[in-house]
Amino acid sequence: MRRFLPLILLAAIAGVYVGYRIYLSRQPFRWDGTVEARSITVGSRVGGRIAKILVAEGAAVGSGQELVELEPGDLPAQRLYAKAELDQASAALAKLVAGSRPEEIAAAKARSAQAEAALAEARHGSRAEDVAAAQARLAAAQAAVDNAKLVDDRAHKLLATQAIAQSESDSADSALRAATGERDAQQKVLDELVAGQRPEDKAQAAARAAEATASAKLVEAGARVEDIKAAQAQVDAATARVQELDVAIGELVIRAPAAARVEALDLRPGDILAPNAPAATLLEDGQLYVRIYVPETEIGRVQVGETVPIAVDSFPGTQFAGKVEHIDVVGEYSPRNLQTADERADQVFAMRVGLVEGKDVLRAGMAAEIQVAK
Repeated sequence: MRRFLPLILLAAIAGVYVGYRIYLSRQPFRWDGTVEARSITVGSRVGGRIAKILVAEGAAVGSGQELVELEPGDLPAQRLYAKAELDQASAALAKLVAGSRPEEIAAAKARSAQAEAALAEARHGSRAEDVAAAQARLAAAQAAVDNAKLVDDRAHKLLATQAIAQSESDSADSALRAATGERDAQQKVLDELVAGQRPEDKAQAAARAAEATASAKLVEAGARVEDIKAAQAQVDAATARVQELDVAIGELVIRAPAAARVEALDLRPGDILAPNAPAATLLEDGQLYVRIYVPETEIGRVQVGETVPIAVDSFPGTQFAGKVEHIDVVGEYSPRNLQTADERADQVFAMRVGLVEGKDVLRAGMAAEIQVAK
């Protein structure tokens, strides 16, 4: 028996080794990772002073729920001013599009007709009635001159005989000069009526008539297309400004974009939040997943879409179902040269496993392990 003892011991060791190898071959592959969550960082594009904090860290919030409210500052006043400019631009555009009122067109046509009549009068000259009246006034003035001449001659004769005073003779001379002046004035009036208006006056009348006619056509035609386009551009610019301020006012309240849990909210009323600065970090409900790193030598053991069990230290003996969602196409932590099998095992590929179960109890940051049968 002593001679066979080494052989028996060797056979026992070989049996244990074979059994251990069989045991290892039946054990599943185990890959470690971490439970992670898709986070959302929210903030405001306008920034400002914090007015209210409406939720606390750790609180569950719904989609669209208000988280933080900022002080409005002068944004409401800016919007009122921008709205007034929009109303003014819209009214100007409506006026151009509507064109002139009937009363304005009628007034412009009346001015044009008046100018045309004045031009026709200038071209046709004086009426026969006006000339006849001027001739009659001239004849009357001539008669007055003749009468004054007779009186003056008689006064001079009487003065020569000293029958009258010198003052009476002087009065007769003055009356004669006045009558002569009136006759000459009437003669000028008659000459002007007979000659008609000067060419310069006719040219001015023609210019005024043309101007009045063109003005009437402009009033009737309405605004130019270019003016309407320019007015429309002003309306568009004013509308864009109002919309811009509406967006800015909407940014005064920071809301949750989806159902989530408040992970971090380190703000107090009175704090200054810079534009586009993070205000809070949210973790989306139901967006938990496990990130696993699989060695390059074992990457073929699992496929996208496959369901795998997930275990965490916080719940020993419990497995949660997960579904492989993605496997990276580029390895990580690889050495410069991959020569041996051991070195090839140093290269790993990140794999994302979405949680099918356990979303209500698992938390981001937990250590996790998945098992895949050999």
